[in-house]
Amino acid sequence: MKDKELRKLIGSRVKQRRLELNLTQPYVAEKMGVTASTILRYENGSIDNTKKMVLEGLSEALHVSVEWLKGETDEYETDITDKRELQ
Repeated sequence: MKDKELRKLIGSRVKQRRLELNLTQPYVAEKMGVTASTILRYENGSIDNTKKMVLEGLSEALHVSVEWLKGETDEYETDITDKRELQ
């Protein structure tokens, strides 16, 4: 998979999961220590979201595996069972 395609895939999965959890971009940004506009750009695939540190931050904030973000598995592999635990 080309870098641009991977960035788009990761971005779409980030947005999908964020919306499933009913989280805002500012909330995810705060968890990662970045700005909300950075999360928007990760979701759009307009900036590099493939770096290990970025993937790990997104993975932790969204309670999914890095492998899921990269499209290597369809399983979230998360132990969060209740969305309220994220709040």
